[in-house]
Formats: sequence, structure tokens, C-alpha cells
Amino acid sequence: MSNKTQNKLFNYIISNSEIDDIQSRFISYKLELNKVQNITLIELIKESHYTFYTDNGSYKVKTVNVPLPISSVVRN
Repeated sequence: MSNKTQNKLFNYIISNSEIDDIQSRFISYKLELNKVQNITLIELIKESHYTFYTDNGSYKVKTVNVPLPISSVVRN
């Protein structure tokens, strides 16, 4: 897997959402495993629930606000 792609996804998530850096890194890793190259839109559904629209489909993303953040990424 390319670190370049993962870093691009990470930077997009950090710049376009309120998701913290630890969760953003994990989300970008999971998206890269699903062969995502680009995120086209991040839509906030409700607090801590997002839909990520990508070049490889859309993904539901749930984030958690706890001292050690945990994320869930599931393809729609």
C-alpha cells in the first residue's frame, strides 16, 4: 500500500471534518485497504456519524469521543 495515498486521504479528512488526527489516520488506513484513492465529500449525518463519498463507493464512518478514540468504517 502506498503511504502517499494514505497521507492524501488523511490530509483531506483533517481539513474537511472535525475528526481528530488519531481517528483520521485509522480511517485513511481503512479506506486505503478498500482501494480508495480520493474522497469527494464528507457529509456529517449527526454528531460523530459521517458518510464519506469516494471514488470507490460510499462509507459510513462512526467516531467516538473518548480518551482513546475508536472508529468504525463500514462500506454502504
